[in-house]
Amino acid sequence: MAAFLCSAWLLLLLLSARGLHAADADSDFRYIPHEDLLASSDSFDEPGVSAYSVIQFDLARNQLLVGAKDSLFRLSLRGLSALERARWEAPVNKTILCQDKGQREQDCHNFVKVLQINGKKVFTCGTHAYSPLCSWREADNLNKVLETVSGTARCPYSPQANSTALMTRDGRFFAATTTDFSGADPVISRSMGGLETLRTSQYNSKWLSEPDFVGAFENDEFVYFLFRESAVEYINCGKIIYSRIARVCKNDTSGQLMLKDNWTTFLKARLNCSVPGQYPFYYNEIQGFSYDEPQGLVYATFTTPENSIAGSAICAFNMSAISTAFSGAYKHQAHPGASWERHSPTHSSHGKCPTPGGGLPRGLVDSSKYQLMDEAVKPFTLHPLHVSQPLERLTKIAITLVDTKLHKSVIVMFVATSEGKIKKLGVLPRTMNTCLLEVWEPFSPKVRGTAKIMDLKYLKETDSLYVASSEGVLRVPAQRCARFPSRQACLNAHDPHCGWNELKLSCTTAPNKDPLALHWEQSAPRCPVLTDPVDGSWGSWSAWSSCAYKQGSGDQCQCRIRQCNNPAPQHGGKDCGAGPNIEVTNCTQHGGWTAWSQWSACSQTCGVAVKSRRRTCGNPAPAFGGRVCVGQDHNEMYCSANPPCPAKQGPPPRDGHWSEWSSWTGCSAADCGTGLRTRRRKCDSPSPQNGGQECPGCAEQSELCSASCAEVRKFSTWTPWLAISANSSSKL
Repeated sequence: MAAFLCSAWLLLLLLSARGLHAADADSDFRYIPHEDLLASSDSFDEPGVSAYSVIQFDLARNQLLVGAKDSLFRLSLRGLSALERARWEAPVNKTILCQDKGQREQDCHNFVKVLQINGKKVFTCGTHAYSPLCSWREADNLNKVLETVSGTARCPYSPQANSTALMTRDGRFFAATTTDFSGADPVISRSMGGLETLRTSQYNSKWLSEPDFVGAFENDEFVYFLFRESAVEYINCGKIIYSRIARVCKNDTSGQLMLKDNWTTFLKARLNCSVPGQYPFYYNEIQGFSYDEPQGLVYATFTTPENSIAGSAICAFNMSAISTAFSGAYKHQAHPGASWERHSPTHSSHGKCPTPGGGLPRGLVDSSKYQLMDEAVKPFTLHPLHVSQPLERLTKIAITLVDTKLHKSVIVMFVATSEGKIKKLGVLPRTMNTCLLEVWEPFSPKVRGTAKIMDLKYLKETDSLYVASSEGVLRVPAQRCARFPSRQACLNAHDPHCGWNELKLSCTTAPNKDPLALHWEQSAPRCPVLTDPVDGSWGSWSAWSSCAYKQGSGDQCQCRIRQCNNPAPQHGGKDCGAGPNIEVTNCTQHGGWTAWSQWSACSQTCGVAVKSRRRTCGNPAPAFGGRVCVGQDHNEMYCSANPPCPAKQGPPPRDGHWSEWSSWTGCSAADCGTGLRTRRRKCDSPSPQNGGQECPGCAEQSELCSASCAEVRKFSTWTPWLAISANSSSKL
């Protein structure tokens, strides 16, 4: 306990002595608010998708590959426009089984953890509801699955597990992860690429002891892994976590018997990031790293333990120091409970890569006996490059090198904090001291505090930083030179990216990427000047939001504001120029009547008549949820002053006269009976007009009629007898 308190007190004294303090967002021009950062950046997020955990550049196809929860994306490098989405969800039976095993529903999805490019193909792995699965896909068509393989020893089961993976240039896949549901079997493995599958010794804490993997990179014939783990060499004194760098040969050929399918070239060494002194202060837990291959430097962020007062530092290690540590003596424990001692085996080839055709490697006994190097890897500067402000934890890191007017390859670092901020740091070339250049706020207030930065990478081709987070993907240009309105403000910023352009009279990057241009001015490198007058400049407008129009009325407007904070005027600098700091629009507008129109003319000039007038609901018209006008929009009244209308003089009346009778109809009687027949006439010759009399009499007449009887045919009386001649042949 006393040691812990002393360490914590030393940390506070150290941070206080270095004069580090938080950037005051209201007065420090180095602070970039979220609205201003977003105005010059590109962002991408898909509704319903979260945990954008891994990004990978595909320069051959000018695209960015992104792995997220249940999804893979292809985005354009500039603009982050969506090119393709491939849904990759765990099947229902897997998610049900995952929950039946006691996992939370939100963890029983497919979280993409591995995303590696190999030529025209992409190798990707996901947790797949605690049943890891990997697949090969086409780089320009992620929905086309070429092959599916097991994710065991390639991808963790849990989305919370820290793992890393690397596809080497020759197509060999290396992974550092866990291989079981409980996460109790950590492994560094090799698969694919035409060589046998290898792994670290199983359940052997001398190889790996509860590690949290941070990253991996390749250099020459080796692959290196960075992680933090429980220090087995300290176990006799208590429990502590150390940062490690491990190394294996790409072409390791495995051993025999006990080392069958195990590495024979596996070695690891401690990474020492500390403040020197009689009692050095150590930042023991590595959190993130970035490898600069041209310079052969490994940059890493380190923190104090989670249960300690928060503190962080950045250290850099060159490959020669790493190689020296791996070429030295080993740290060995003869038997459990024994102290760890320094050992230097004579003529040992342990850790040396096998040569083609050389058979089994020599020193296989040393391979099973020695894994830990005695000497720690020392940083290439005496002090850490950067020690964070009090109570701050640094996580991810990305670096770039910038050529300036006076120096080549000035180191610029971008580091993320556990609070979700990103800091831009510059390293002074001569002293290797670090200066805080900018503090970015990548998250909106709505998610600030809960959003987490999950991956951070810099791409020189676009001079941009790419940020993958729990909320989405962000591309942020590395510089914002244009925000400095004057020459003095530009030079006082001492940003390696920025200088004063005498031709454009503005703060710009090096013209045509030539920092030696005569019309481009930069001052000698130093930390930003915070005491000279700084002229104010307007920040970006906030998003439109509802605001009250009148207190208690319930009426609303849309308002947005901006502040004079980009930068804020300081030390006698000029205030922001003309222009409002608030804009109001779309206020609730209730309808109002216009004035009545003039009365219209009477509907007629004499007798009873009316006149009317109108008004409209347009003074103002109702808008943005306002009420409509109440009342009538039309009004009428009698024209009381009209004179009586004169009597009308019409034509004389004309009496009606009958037309001629029609013909009689047929008789209605049956044969030999009596019936009726009728005839008709009309009062239309002429018709009565102008009040004339109707025709007198009836329009129809009827009379009796009878029908003739039909004749009956009868025989007449007989005639007298007549004489006729007859013969014998005649017949009567």
